[in-house]
Amino acid sequence: MGYELQSLLRIRFMREDRASSELTAARQAVAQAQEALDARKRELAEYARTREERRDRIYATVMGRPVSREQLDLVQEGVARIDEEGALKADNVTRAQSELKTREEAAAVAHGNFIAASKDRMKIDEHKAEWLIRDAKEQEARAECELEDFVGRKQE
Repeated sequence: MGYELQSLLRIRFMREDRASSELTAARQAVAQAQEALDARKRELAEYARTREERRDRIYATVMGRPVSREQLDLVQEGVARIDEEGALKADNVTRAQSELKTREEAAAVAHGNFIAASKDRMKIDEHKAEWLIRDAKEQEARAECELEDFVGRKQE
């Protein structure tokens, strides 16, 4: 006689396997989001390191020379672009942090799902282990009854 809940156990194994795959994918997504955040932080640090030098180069083109209003507007526009680039890079870091947080939350949910699936499977495993012990005892008792019936007939 087979284990009555074997099909349920097979389903629990599949669910646990799927949850494990989802957890692995979620952890990889967290790692990718962390790498993206680190890259954005490096870009921002590089920008901060070169910002003043780039501004100085723009100012150096007009310092000590007679310039028109249009040229001054171009200088101001160039400086404004440098500042705008800094704001964009800072925004990229903020977005990458937000994405990392979202991925970490998804990984936490996936971890919870995996734990729940594992517990559900373990409950069925424990039931099966108890059932196997009971079944073995019942088979042993039947075998003893059969042996007693067989031994009993010989003595008559």
